[in-house]
Amino acid sequence: DYVLGVDGGGTKTIVQVADCNGGLITENKSGSSNYKSVGVENAKININNAVLGAISNFNIPTRFTFKSACFGLAGNDSNEDAKIYKEIIFNDVIEKYLDRNKIIICNDTRIGLAAGSDSKNGVMIICGTGSNCYGINEQGREAKVNGWDYILGDEGSGYEIGIKALRALMRAYDGRGESTLLSKTVLEDLNIKNISELIKWAYSDYFLKVRVAAIAKTVCKTAEMGDKISKRILKEEADEAIISVKTVVDKLGLADKE
Repeated sequence: DYVLGVDGGGTKTIVQVADCNGGLITENKSGSSNYKSVGVENAKININNAVLGAISNFNIPTRFTFKSACFGLAGNDSNEDAKIYKEIIFNDVIEKYLDRNKIIICNDTRIGLAAGSDSKNGVMIICGTGSNCYGINEQGREAKVNGWDYILGDEGSGYEIGIKALRALMRAYDGRGESTLLSKTVLEDLNIKNISELIKWAYSDYFLKVRVAAIAKTVCKTAEMGDKISKRILKEEADEAIISVKTVVDKLGLADKE
């Protein structure tokens, strides 16, 4: 018997297959499975590729079903999201490997918290392409803040860092803001020659927030070079992450709990 675990984020999807004693058998990766970022069809393709790739890595019968499966997916924030993800997961390609009565489909914060702590009280924050904060207390009460995606609220995320960097370099370009090394490092890392090319890049039909979030690495590098604007951006987003955690702690009454 085998169990399936899927961690689907805004940048990549990681699949692990284990035996019923928790022994890892194989792992596989693919692209983003957040349908809000890449669309329903691409999310389905990436989940299928990750699962099928893991299955192909070890010798198993042609016909088998995982004893249980858990899909922790970024963007699974509402009943409507859950409905969409069920349609994505129970598709013609991988449905035959799944038992509908023994599957959990939840937000990726829940699997992160379960993996990181055995405590009945806990808080988990994800600061990746997007951001999300989730907690649970010993009474089983849950709370979630942030994680409303890049338009409504992704503070503390790679995307937020990236978009602030882009706006900072444009302010510097205009003369509306302070000069910053980001004006040089961002263009270099994107392999872009000038502002005209940057504008074309930003407003191309192929917009993915993961491309903006990737600029966070450039901001970290530029901050290490002493750039004041980069340091400010990172501090602002770190503060936002702290606010999210404190809010969940307050909602669940966890301030004095272990």
